Amino acid sequence: MWIICDNLCEQQVKKAYYFNPQNDLALATGGINYVAPPFAVRMAADMAVLPAFIAEPGSLVITDSDLDAEWLEGLNSKFALDVHAVRRTELRHLSDYRIMPWGWCLDMRRRLLKWGASSASLPSKEAIYHLRGLSHRRVTTLIHLRLQELLGRRLCPAPVELATTAEVMAFVEQHRQCYIKTPWSSSGRGIYHTTNGVAPELEQWCHGALKRQGSVMCEQALDKLMDFAVEFHCSDGKATVRGYSVFATDSHSQYSHGKVAETQMLTNEIMARYPQFNEVVAALTQVLNEMVAPHYSGWMGVDMLLYNNAQAPEGTLVGIDPCVEMNLRPTMGAVTIQLGDRIIAPGCCGTFTIEQRSSTSEQWRPLPTAEFRDGRIASGAMSLTPSSPTALYRAVLELKHPSTI
Repeated sequence: MWIICDNLCEQQVKKAYYFNPQNDLALATGGINYVAPPFAVRMAADMAVLPAFIAEPGSLVITDSDLDAEWLEGLNSKFALDVHAVRRTELRHLSDYRIMPWGWCLDMRRRLLKWGASSASLPSKEAIYHLRGLSHRRVTTLIHLRLQELLGRRLCPAPVELATTAEVMAFVEQHRQCYIKTPWSSSGRGIYHTTNGVAPELEQWCHGALKRQGSVMCEQALDKLMDFAVEFHCSDGKATVRGYSVFATDSHSQYSHGKVAETQMLTNEIMARYPQFNEVVAALTQVLNEMVAPHYSGWMGVDMLLYNNAQAPEGTLVGIDPCVEMNLRPTMGAVTIQLGDRIIAPGCCGTFTIEQRSSTSEQWRPLPTAEFRDGRIASGAMSLTPSSPTALYRAVLELKHPSTI
C-alpha cells in the first residue's frame, strides 16, 4: 500500500500482508510511538491470518504463530488461496516484497523497520503524514460537495466541521438528532449520537474531543434504511470498484456483521431500493480518481447509507448519503467481497461476523458443520481464523437463508 506510487506496475509487486486493526486509533494520535489498547493487540494476534482472504495468490501473511502457519496451509488446501505465513524475523530477507498492513501510521512504519523490513518497501514519513490528512473526516465533506457538482443535485446534508464547544452545542440545539464525530475514528469509536438535543455529558465529551483532535464533524441524523459500502482498489493512479458490501451496525455504530453473497446479488439488493446507485458510483469513482488515487495504492472503502427522505416534495423517497466514512485501508467489506466471490458456493448467502468471548474459560459457540461443493462452502459455518484455546477473537463465516440476514 503506497501513498506515493512508484513506476513499477502494481500487478508485478509481491506483497506481505499484516493485520493491525489498531491503525485507526494510532492515526488519531499522529505520534510515532503508539501504545495500542489491549483489545486491539489481542485482536491483531488472534486474527492475524484474516488478510489471506484479500491477498493475491503468492502473497505472504506476517505472523509469528505456528498455529497460524498451519491454519493457512489448511485454508490453502480447502480454497487454493496460495497464501503462506512469514515470521517477523524474516522481513529482513523480503526486500523485494511490499509490506501491506491493514492501514498505515507512523508507529506501524517504526515497528516494521525495527523488525528488519527494508525502508524501500515502506512509505516515507512524509507520505504517511499525507495519508493522515486524506483520512481526516473533513475529506468526506469535500467528496459530498464534488459529487453534488458532478451529479447536479443535492444528495443529503453534508457534514460540517466545527472547532469550538459553543458551535457544537448550537448545532445540536438546531438539529436535535445528530452525530458528532472526531476527525480520526472508526468502528463506532469517537462518535457521539444525540437523540434529543444537548445531553448533560455531551459538553464534556466535546471538550475532550476538541482538545485531542482540534475539531469535530457534525452531521444531521438520517432515518436510515440500509448500511453498505463501495469497496475500491487503487493502483497505478486509478480507483477501481471491486464490489459492494452490505453490513449492519449496532446502537453504538459499531460493525455487527456483513452479508456474504455474490457481487451481483448485493448489487441487485442496493439498486432495488435506489435505482440511481450506478450513477452515484460512477461519479464517486471520478472523485476518487481526482482526490485520492494519485496519492494512494491499496484497498479502500467508502461507507454509504440509504435513508427515508420524508421531506422531499414528492413524498417519502429514498435518499443516499454517498460518503458516511472513507477508509484508506482494507476493511471487513473487502473481506466479505472476496468471501462472496471466492469462498462460498454460487447462489449461496451468509454472514461474516467477528466473534468475541470474555475469557479463555468461556466456550466458543458451536458452529454448524460445514459442507463443501467444488472447493467452496455450500452450507453450515466455519471459523476463518483459528479458534485456539488462547484466542478471544475469531472471524466466522456462516451460511444462511437470505431472508434471515
